[in-house]
Amino acid sequence: MKKLNDTVFAAGNSSKVWIGLYNHIDLKWSDGFNESGAENGNWAILRDQSYSEGNQFCLIMINHALWYHYYCHKQGPFLCYRGTLEDSDFVLVNTAKNWTESQRHCREHFTDLATVRNRTDSDEIHNLTKHLPWAWIGLYGYLQFYWSDGSNYSFSSWYKHPQSLDSLKVKCGVADLKNGGNWRLFSCEERKPFVCYSVPTVKTLVKVRVNLQDSSVDLNDPAVKEQILKEASLQNPP
Repeated sequence: MKKLNDTVFAAGNSSKVWIGLYNHIDLKWSDGFNESGAENGNWAILRDQSYSEGNQFCLIMINHALWYHYYCHKQGPFLCYRGTLEDSDFVLVNTAKNWTESQRHCREHFTDLATVRNRTDSDEIHNLTKHLPWAWIGLYGYLQFYWSDGSNYSFSSWYKHPQSLDSLKVKCGVADLKNGGNWRLFSCEERKPFVCYSVPTVKTLVKVRVNLQDSSVDLNDPAVKEQILKEASLQNPP
C-alpha cells in the first residue's frame, strides 16, 4: 500500500487510480428463478457492507420499491408468494426473522420467498410494504474478489464508506489516494489512470572459455554461437 501510494504521488497524481482488483457478483433467487428480474431491479446504495471473499448478502425492499443489499442475519419482516410464478400472489409476514428463517417459513407455509420478475410484481410488493421500513425478498448473492494476475485475495483495505454495488455483475477496484489509498468499487467502463507492476529481469553473466581444436571454426558463425549457448546452459542451469 505504501509503495503504491508513494509511486502514484511521485507521478503527480492524488485522485483515484485503477488497481488489479475486481469482483464478481453472483445473484440468485430463492426459488431458482433465473430469467430477467435481478438485472432490472431498482437498486439503491449498499450500506456498511463488509467486503470479503465469498461474503453473502441478502436483499431487502424498502420504501419506493428500492432494493438494498443487507446483512442476512438481520431480523425483519418478509414477503412470500403462494401458487406458481405464473399464477401467484404475495403475502406479507410481519414477523421479525433473518433471511434464512424467512425462507424456511415461506417454504413451509407458502411457496417461497418473493421473486420480483417485473414492475407489476414490484408495485404489488410496494403496496404491501409501504407502511414498513423494509422487508426481505427472495434475492441473495455472493461477492467474490480476484486479482488481475491471479494472486490470492487475502489482504484487503476497503474504504469505510457506503458503496454502491447495484446490479452490475462485475465491478473494478480503485485505490483512492484522497482516502489513504483505500479501495473502492466502480464500473469497469469508467476512465481513470492506472497503476501497473513488473517483475525485474535478473541477468546472469556467464564466462565461457573456448578451446578450439579446429582453427577453421568461425566463432562468429550463428550456428557456432547457438551451440556454445546450448553447452553453457547445460553446464549452468537456471
